[in-house]
Amino acid sequence: MRPKKYPLDPLVRVRKERVDASVAALAKSIRAREVAEDSRAVAEAERLRAAEEAKRTRGNEAEALARGELSAADLQRQASWQARTQWDDAERARRVVIAREQEARALEAERGARAGASDAEAAAKVVTKHREGWVSDSARALEASSEEGAAEAWRRRG
Repeated sequence: MRPKKYPLDPLVRVRKERVDASVAALAKSIRAREVAEDSRAVAEAERLRAAEEAKRTRGNEAEALARGELSAADLQRQASWQARTQWDDAERARRVVIAREQEARALEAERGARAGASDAEAAAKVVTKHREGWVSDSARALEASSEEGAAEAWRRRG
C-alpha cells in the first residue's frame, strides 16, 4: 500500500515561502538600518570636524588680534565668517537630527521585520511539526495494517 500524500503540503509550501519572504525583508531592513547608521555617523563626524576647524580658526584669529596683526576690515570679515560658521553649524545640526530620525525609523522597521520573520518561522514550525506527526501516524498505521494483514494470512493457514 502506497503512503498517502500529506494533505497540507500546499500550506507547508506557502509557509516556507512566507518565511523566505520575511527573511528577505529582514535582510533588506537590516541593510537600510546600517546605511542610516552610517549616514548619521558621517553627519556627526562632519559636524565635529567643522566645529574643530572653526575652533582652530577662531584661536588663530584671536592670537593674530592679540598681536595687533588684524585691521578693522579683518575684524569685519571675521564677524561675517563667524555668522556663516554659525549658520553652517545649524545646518549640520539639522542634518544630524534628520539622520538620527531616519536611523530610528530604520531601526523600528528592522524590529518589525524581525517580528514578522519570527512569526512566519513559528507558523512554519507548527505545520512542520504537524507534518512530522502525520507522517509518524501514517507509518504506524501502515505498519499496523501490514501486521494485521500478516496475522490474517497466518490465521487462514492454520
